[in-house]
Amino acid sequence: MVDLKKRVQDDRGLIKNIELAIPGFRGYRKREDLRVSDSLLRAQIADQLHDDVAELLEKTRNFLADSLDFSLLKEIGELIQIEKTVEARIRHAEQGYSGISPSYRIEESELISLYEYDWNLIQHVKDLTAMTIILNKNVENGRTNESKNDCDRISNKFENINELLEDRIEKIANLGAI
Repeated sequence: MVDLKKRVQDDRGLIKNIELAIPGFRGYRKREDLRVSDSLLRAQIADQLHDDVAELLEKTRNFLADSLDFSLLKEIGELIQIEKTVEARIRHAEQGYSGISPSYRIEESELISLYEYDWNLIQHVKDLTAMTIILNKNVENGRTNESKNDCDRISNKFENINELLEDRIEKIANLGAI
């Protein structure tokens, strides 16, 4: 995944570059670019979670239903619902907005820290993807006992991500952004 901070900086047009030259406006422009970078990053992470995990969970559920094997349908359905919730939480997380002249300003270093916090979610999504691939293979090979354990591991991973998102909310609340 590409570091979007650099990409957003490289894509600044004439107006944004002029804004960077105006005293007092430069800091706002840089902070706004960081917020955009973070928003784009979270959208990419949420898209990856959907494309790599949700779609494979749906495929696994469909395989079970088509095979008339209802042993794990409840567990897979719960994982799909959890995935949708986590995906939405990532996609719509608070981004620490502060205007040009706010009564409380979130500094550039704090926004960079928030971006790096979100960047760390990428590994968790990769882990979930790998776990979901294993689940799918075990289901397709009829290894129900292993599949049940896979569902538990995936559920625990989603729980870990939810805890990180709760920590993120606390972190941004401590910045005074919400």
